Amino acid sequence: MPDGAGGIKEPSPLERLVAAREAEQKAQRKKDTRFLVSLALVAMVLVGGGVFAWLRLVPGSPPSRHHPRALAAAKPAAATSAQPGPTLSLPGLASPLDVNGPPVDPFSGTPAVHWADGAAGITIPAARAHGPYTAAQVRSAYETTRTMLIAGNLNWPTLRGGAPKAFEKLLIKSELKQFLAGLHTTNVDKSGGNENSRGWITTFAPGSTKFVTRVVKVHGTMKASVVTESGGPVLRITVNYLFVYAVEPPGDPADWMRVVQQQSGTVNFARWDDQGSSFEPWYNMAGSPSGVRCSAHDGYIHPDYPSGPPDTVQASGKPVNPYSLATRAPGGGCRPVTGT
Repeated sequence: MPDGAGGIKEPSPLERLVAAREAEQKAQRKKDTRFLVSLALVAMVLVGGGVFAWLRLVPGSPPSRHHPRALAAAKPAAATSAQPGPTLSLPGLASPLDVNGPPVDPFSGTPAVHWADGAAGITIPAARAHGPYTAAQVRSAYETTRTMLIAGNLNWPTLRGGAPKAFEKLLIKSELKQFLAGLHTTNVDKSGGNENSRGWITTFAPGSTKFVTRVVKVHGTMKASVVTESGGPVLRITVNYLFVYAVEPPGDPADWMRVVQQQSGTVNFARWDDQGSSFEPWYNMAGSPSGVRCSAHDGYIHPDYPSGPPDTVQASGKPVNPYSLATRAPGGGCRPVTGT
């Protein structure tokens, strides 16, 4: 082709070879960059999902924490809470990625990992007649007790610190009046137990808690018997249940933890109100949470986060296992636990 004004000069064989080589090198650099990014992401998943979960969840770790009325534990070692979580820098990112936080299953490494989720964990035993009460009445009492446990410990507006409307609807008039009157007191009895009626249910202090998952692990028992009160037979449902919540402080997933709430006591069925039926429930249960601050007396659950400020009241006594149904509240004060 002519090489003149407005003409096009065809590249020589040498120039074509150089251009092809440069294009090949550019494509290889792109492949290398993609490989490095993929490798870094894999490392991040392995570190965050494996090593960190092992550090937080192996039996005996973390150290025990506190809770009011019955179960509590000492603060984790300062060295544990002060260690920064693993971080990883990726090409092209302005800042490191923080992979610190709860594992995929925050109940792993505890007995609760094998428990049922939510209301499925509150099962009704086979009903049979007790004294003057028929099998149908016993089953009805079981179902009412189950409904009260769900409303008091698995209702999300209540758990997040809202008004316990779902639970209030299940109380008879005289007991509802007692419940509402005690919702805001901070008094304690002679044994150190909270007099606040909010302790009848599970409700976290507003603004204190973000739930890691909507899964709540539940395990326990209920059984029926007949007792005599005021000269008459009363159908009694004896209850002992554990509820396990995975929580973290808002905006700080690295400080996640578990709170174990034990609800134990009775629900008695008889005529309690003058104008009521002969088969009304009288709720007589109280929560004994572990993993919360000993100094709180407002009835709300205040998680004792691993990196939170030291509590002004310390747990004392022999540590107990919060995942055991055999563990019972001593009636007040704070007991250390083996871990939550």
